[in-house]
Amino acid sequence: MGLFDQFIKKTKDIVYKPISDLEAWIGILYACMSSDGVVSDVEIDSLSRMIVHKQKFSGIDIAPLYNSVSEAKSKIGGIGLVEACAEFVNEGDKDTLFSMAIEIVLADGVLEKDEEKVIELIADRMKIDAELANKIIQVMLIRNRGNVVIVD
Repeated sequence: MGLFDQFIKKTKDIVYKPISDLEAWIGILYACMSSDGVVSDVEIDSLSRMIVHKQKFSGIDIAPLYNSVSEAKSKIGGIGLVEACAEFVNEGDKDTLFSMAIEIVLADGVLEKDEEKVIELIADRMKIDAELANKIIQVMLIRNRGNVVIVD
């Protein structure tokens, strides 16, 4: 054991559980947004627009949820965040949330390797049918083809 080992918190020792399915939604979407290592203002704005249209978030201040998942992601990483949040998403919401996750990672019309890994993990952990997942991805690729990428 090294001299400083007792002072360094090990990632596997950090436990995160979302406080609600609402926080789990934000956690899944945040993992997608941050999968490339950067969370831009455009991505935050996109997430906000998506959430404001969902009835389940009516009257909910998402800032505390966002802050909680952002902090958790910095400690356990995007994969850890998906692992922690997937089980808290209501069964009837999983396909909707998966399609929103796809929309976030494909906003620029390109699926990067890190984004692909996160999407595959989400599909696996939320038990999204492979045929449905492929349809959603195909539609989103077509929908977002030729999008202008806004860099802030």
